[in-house]
Parts: sequence; structure tokens; C-alpha cells
Amino acid sequence: MTAPADGRILGTLPMHTPDRVHAHVARLREAQSEWRAMGVVGRAHWLTTFRDWLLDNEDPIAGLLAAETGRSATAAHREFRLSIDALDYHRTRGADFLTPPRTRGGRVPGTALRLAVAHRPCAVVGVISSWTAPMAAPLLDVIPALLAGSAVVVKPSSVTPLTMRALVTGWLDLGAPPVLEFAAGYEAGAAIVDVVDAVHFGGSPETGKVVALRAAARLVPCRLDIGGKSAAIVLAGADIGRAASGIALGGLGGSGQSCASIERVFVESAIYDAFLDRLVEEVIAFGSHDPDDATVEVMTSAAHVECVREQIADALAKGARVRVGGSGHGHTVQPTVLADVDPAMAVLRQQTLGPVLPVVRVADAEQAVALANDPFAPCASVWTSDDAAADDVAGRLTAARIAINEVSVHLATAFRL
Repeated sequence: MTAPADGRILGTLPMHTPDRVHAHVARLREAQSEWRAMGVVGRAHWLTTFRDWLLDNEDPIAGLLAAETGRSATAAHREFRLSIDALDYHRTRGADFLTPPRTRGGRVPGTALRLAVAHRPCAVVGVISSWTAPMAAPLLDVIPALLAGSAVVVKPSSVTPLTMRALVTGWLDLGAPPVLEFAAGYEAGAAIVDVVDAVHFGGSPETGKVVALRAAARLVPCRLDIGGKSAAIVLAGADIGRAASGIALGGLGGSGQSCASIERVFVESAIYDAFLDRLVEEVIAFGSHDPDDATVEVMTSAAHVECVREQIADALAKGARVRVGGSGHGHTVQPTVLADVDPAMAVLRQQTLGPVLPVVRVADAEQAVALANDPFAPCASVWTSDDAAADDVAGRLTAARIAINEVSVHLATAFRL
């Protein structure tokens, strides 16, 4: 594995064959019974010990995370702290979450019916995660699964596997029960889905469909956290300065490498030109995502950099105009604003995960809502000074998380918290 920022070698990994994955899962299945019998208090003890180990090793872990993703040190420490927050949230509430709810006896006269609800953990849970948040995203699935009494096998992205391998190694080096394993390689994901008892997948919609069908064939639970194209809608009468600065941050922070990042901007025609000019000013002024860190952020995946550049080229070939940016070198793509974009262009149909803001002129809110809902937007924001219009538009959007005149859903929810 090499660092995207400078190409230096960070480490090597063996590729897990299906047989090796199946052997891992068999061992996890054997260890899970004792882990489950330990009870929630015993499991929380080991998660607390793991938390303490993480805090003692924050600098090397965050350093590895920064190196393999190409992010700044500040961004890596932010993701580390988010992971700790998630761990604390679950370990301190596990007993409440797992306490069976109170039940009532039967109400039919003459019957002795009593109902009971019990939590039964899946023996082995498979977690398959993407490269966009290689520490926080998998831990958000791993920690509650372990707390519930399951054993877990994690398959991180082949682009960013080193941080998660370090965490699993740390768990085992602590002497913790052997209920957490790591798998890597292009064959490992399918092999995991074929033998575990539940699957948590985070990644592209295309791969998500394959995972869901494979899990369905075995009738095992499958939860998908797939990407999409988050959107912003700017209505006439909006505070143009506030909207432009918020949208620039929401689309360019972290080089746009989150499914929550703004990837489409729909602007009513009456303010389109004025908004576009202001957005260009904001993008030109946009520096590092971290004000105290001037490091130039590179993109994590070389292959994905090419996908972003291909989307820009496709848009230009079909009539879009570059107002700023549009190029880059190595693992970088310049913050880019595209004008005169229409739905025929790939940049509006395919997930970008890059620092590109395509701006679309719309006739009215009705057209903006229709375009924002197709394809699916995980997050959306509405920018307007009309409260009634904001409520109306938000009520018709299908996005899971919607903000009015602020950008928090595009930033704070980047790791599904």
C-alpha cells in the first residue's frame, strides 16, 4: 500500500482467499458463544479497555489514517475523535439498549399466555466498508455488533485497509476475546457475505445491489449504507452570500469525499447568475478544510480521481462551462464550479465524491425538487428567506436528512452519526 500524497510505501497486506475467510469465520463462530455468555457488562469492559488503548495510541493511529487517505493531520484526528465518541455512546448505553422491554400478559379471559421479548445476537456479523471514512465508518457498525454479543469480521476497502488492520491487531494484542477479525483482498468481500449471519455494507449503490442479492439468496439480514448525490436548492430571495459560502464548504470540505457532500446545486433562474458569481468567489477563496492546517488535501483513491476527471470532461463535452478549477495533477482535483449543467451529464447522474460543484439553472422550486429527488440524495439543504417555501420544499424532498439555510447535514453527518 502506498501513500496517495507522496507515493511512499506504507505497508503490505496478504490477500485473503475465500478459504482463509471461511476459516476466520469458523474461529469467530467458536469464540462467539463465550463472548455472548459474558454479558453486556463484561463486553462493555473489553470495549472500554479497547477505548483506552485507542486513546493511548491516538497519534500513531491518526498518523496512519492521514497517510493512507491523504488527509491532513487535523482531519485524521477529527475522524479518530468521532470514532471515540461513537464508542463511548454505545458502551455507556449498551445495558439500556439490550435490556428486554417489559411485556404484558394475555388479555383474553381464560388464557395463560405470557409474551417475552429477547435480544438474540447474530453469531458472526460481516462489516464491509468503503474508503471514505476508513476508521469511523466501520467502527460505527463493529462496536454495536460486539456490544450486542456478536463476533465480527471486517473487510475494509482495498484502497484504505491499514488503519482497520491496526485496530484489529490492537484488539487482539490486548488479550481481548478473539471475536474481531480482519480480511483484505478482492475476493474477501464476497466470501464474507457467503458465510456470515448478517452483513453491514457501506459503499457504492452498484456494489450494494450485488451484496444485497447475495445476502438475500442466503436469507441473512443485510443493511446497506450506500452513496448517492446530495443536493442543495437555492430559491429566489435567498441570502446569496450565506448560501454560496455554505454550499462551497458543504461541497469542497474533505475534497468532497463523502456521500453527504453537496454534489448538485439547483438555483432558481432569477438569481442564477448572481449566485454563480458569488459561488465562484467563495470557491477561489476556499483554502484548507482546516483553517489551522495549510496542507493541500489529496484524494484518497487514484482510480477515483480519474472518475472525477472523466465526469468533468463529459460535462464540458456536453456544453457545461468551467467557471473555476477543472483540472489537477496526481491525486488532486482543483475545487471546481461547473455552470450550465443539465441532467444528461454524468456529473449529475453518477456519484462524484470529489470537489466538484455542478450548478443547474431551474425555472422554479417544483423543477428543483423533481431534479433533486432523482437520483436519490442522502442529504439536502434548502436556501431561502421564505419559511413557508422552505417547509414546502423540504416536505417534498426524499433525502434522509434535510437542512434549511445551513450546511450541517453535509458535514456533521458525513459518518452517519
